[in-house]
Amino acid sequence: DEDQPIMSDALQLILCNPASVPEQAQRAIKSQLFPYCTGAWARGVDRLVMTVMPAEDAKSVAQRRYYHGVVLTEIAEQARANGQRFPMPVWKEFLREKFLGSTWKVITNPITGKKSRRKVRVSTEDLGIRAYSKLIEQVTAFAATELGVRFSVTEAEYRP
Repeated sequence: DEDQPIMSDALQLILCNPASVPEQAQRAIKSQLFPYCTGAWARGVDRLVMTVMPAEDAKSVAQRRYYHGVVLTEIAEQARANGQRFPMPVWKEFLREKFLGSTWKVITNPITGKKSRRKVRVSTEDLGIRAYSKLIEQVTAFAATELGVRFSVTEAEYRP
């Protein structure tokens, strides 16, 4: 139908916590999600998929860039352990284990139904802004004091 707006393949909405922005999520669903769905169904689309997940904060993206682009890279370039240099991925895993460690997770075997505990590494991808900042502080302090690394820029100065 020529009167209907052209619909893109996907709709992206930002839904805010009602405690922070009262009624924003409800308004977005009513004014954007519902019309998107009804338009698709009217054009013969039978099924739609909706995925809801936490929004990626721009600061956490910048933190990751700084951590990988400066901190880990400069540790790999400067640090020596027993006179030997190691590539960035080796330092990344060592420092992740040192400062984040692992956790225990209960898993169920789908064949037997038996439950068992398994040690799972804590991933930097699971860290929020504060926890990522803490990791960066811990790693840079360790690298400077224990490994003699001198970083070219601080996180505040870093502009990728």
